[in-house]
Amino acid sequence: MDEPEPSWAVVVPVKGGPLAKTRLDLPVGLRAALADAFARDTVAALVAAPSVREVLVVTSDHDVAAWVPPAGARVVADPGDGLDAAVAAGARAAAVPGVRRVGVVLGDHPALRADEVEDALRAVARHERAVVADADGTGTALLTAPAGTPFGTAFGPGSAAAHASLGYAVVPLTTPGLRVDVDDAASLATATLLGAGAATRAALERASLPGVQATIHRIEDDGSGAALLDDGLEVVLPPGAATTSGLRHLRVGQRVSIELDDAGRAATRVWIVGIGPGETIR
Repeated sequence: MDEPEPSWAVVVPVKGGPLAKTRLDLPVGLRAALADAFARDTVAALVAAPSVREVLVVTSDHDVAAWVPPAGARVVADPGDGLDAAVAAGARAAAVPGVRRVGVVLGDHPALRADEVEDALRAVARHERAVVADADGTGTALLTAPAGTPFGTAFGPGSAAAHASLGYAVVPLTTPGLRVDVDDAASLATATLLGAGAATRAALERASLPGVQATIHRIEDDGSGAALLDDGLEVVLPPGAATTSGLRHLRVGQRVSIELDDAGRAATRVWIVGIGPGETIR
C-alpha cells in the first residue's frame, strides 16, 4: 500500500575500519575503503527514497560517523555487543514521532537504488513483520517491524531462516540491488555488473590495474562498439576486446578499464576490476 508521507526509518549498521569485509581478499586499506564505499552507496539510496523519513547509521567508527550527517543520515552509537545489539540500538533511536515502521538494511548493498527501496517497502508494508532474503537465499537483505516494538533479530549465518522462525513473514522480491549484499569477490562482481553507486565505482577505479578508465558509449550484440575515455576521446571496441576478459553483457554507461593499441584509438582489452581471467580481486 502507498503511504501518504515518509513514515519509515531505516537502520544501517556499519562496522567500518580494518575489520570490515574480511572475506574480500584485499589489502586492509583497500578492503576498508571499499567497505566504506558500500556503506555510503547504501545510505545514499535509502536517503533518496521518498518513503524514508530517516536513516540511522549505527557505528563506532569515527570516519564513518564523520560522513553520515552530510549524507543526510543520523549517527547512532554502536554499543559494541554485536550486530543484533547494534540493530536494537538503531531501532530504539528510530522510535520518534512520525515514524510508523522500521527497517534494517546492512551497509553492504552498493547497487541499491532508491526506486528499489520504494518497491521493497511497499511490498513488506502488507505484513506486520517481514524479512527479505539476500540473493543467496540464506542471509537477510531487509528486515522490518512496527516502530516502538522490540525487534528480535538473529543476524549471522542462516539469518533469513532464523528470522522466519521468529515470526517474520518471508517476502519474495526480485529487486537485485537490495538482494545483492557484497561479502566476497563474486558478489562484488555481481554488484558491479548491476551498476554500483558512485562511491563504489570511485573506489574500484582507484584500485584498478594499469590502464585507462572509460565509459561504454555504444555496444553491439557481438560485443563490438565504442567507449569514451575520460578526456572525451572515442575509441573502438573490437568484438574480442571484452569477451577475452570474461565479459558478456556490457551496457551503455558502464565504467570499465581498457588497454589501448599503440595508436591509442582502439581497445585491445576491456575489463572490470575483479571480473574475468586474471582479475582476482586484490
